[in-house]
Amino acid sequence: MNIVLYGEEKLLLAQRLEDLKKKYQCTSDDMNYMVYHAGETPMKDIIEDALTQPFITEYKMVVLKNPIFLTKEKPKKKLVTDEDIKLFLDYIEHDNPTTLFVIYHDQRNFDERKKAVKSLRKNAKWYEVEKLTFNQLYKATREAIVHRNASIEDNALALLLERCGNDLLTISNQVEKLCLYTHSIKKEDVERLVPPRVEEDVFKLTNALLNHDLRNTMRVYQDLISKKHDPLELIGLIANALRNLYQVSIMSKKGYRDNDIASALGLNPRAIYPIRKNAAHFDITELMEKLYALSELDYAIKTGTVDKFRGLELFLMRI
Repeated sequence: MNIVLYGEEKLLLAQRLEDLKKKYQCTSDDMNYMVYHAGETPMKDIIEDALTQPFITEYKMVVLKNPIFLTKEKPKKKLVTDEDIKLFLDYIEHDNPTTLFVIYHDQRNFDERKKAVKSLRKNAKWYEVEKLTFNQLYKATREAIVHRNASIEDNALALLLERCGNDLLTISNQVEKLCLYTHSIKKEDVERLVPPRVEEDVFKLTNALLNHDLRNTMRVYQDLISKKHDPLELIGLIANALRNLYQVSIMSKKGYRDNDIASALGLNPRAIYPIRKNAAHFDITELMEKLYALSELDYAIKTGTVDKFRGLELFLMRI
């Protein structure tokens, strides 16, 4: 049996794999559960294992992780050869019914044009693990805290999700830390223990930039650089923040509600209000001009004509 298990929510993905292991009683203890990484173990060895009959139990499970050869990614070094792909295709089309051959991928970037992917579409069961909505995250986080015999104030929970984003694994780790610290979580506890995401600082940087506040712009920028953030990463984040301001502004003027805007742009619904509030104070033309300037800067840095540190500093000082 061939199974494709994929999605961007790593914690739920791992839980779904555990569910499959329990359902078919596959464990490493009885030598009926093996994990391989594409490109690290020869494909012929992986296929040979998949063709081997299970030991004592009815089924065995072979998990293939990091299947870059099935995606749109183009690695610098080709780790999976054409001969490997032929072996893979032959197995997929003539699989061992006592083996659960699981393609495990924590992204959603399969290349549907590839022959191997087309074959999997025909010869495998596909299970997508979707990211939780904000409301689902909110409910699940509170339940996880209650499950640990703790409680959390509403404003503390809102800040926790703001700082963790929609990454369930990060939320889970931070919940564990907070519950070990106290059984009555307040906003101050989250502020003390959960580090702000870089997006928070970029939000401050963007506001200072658009308010023509050079002092605060450079203060936040230097703080980000001291935290080892690469200028190219910051350019991408600033561009994204400007793009959000532009899109939220346009959609607000067209009468869209905050929840509709959040759904269309893939943003946290709680983030829309402050973005919309900020967008009302900024000129749309200026937003577009800065976005264009950032795209030119990005190109200049990547082609080697401008130093990334100097280039970003000059962009920020030109206010």
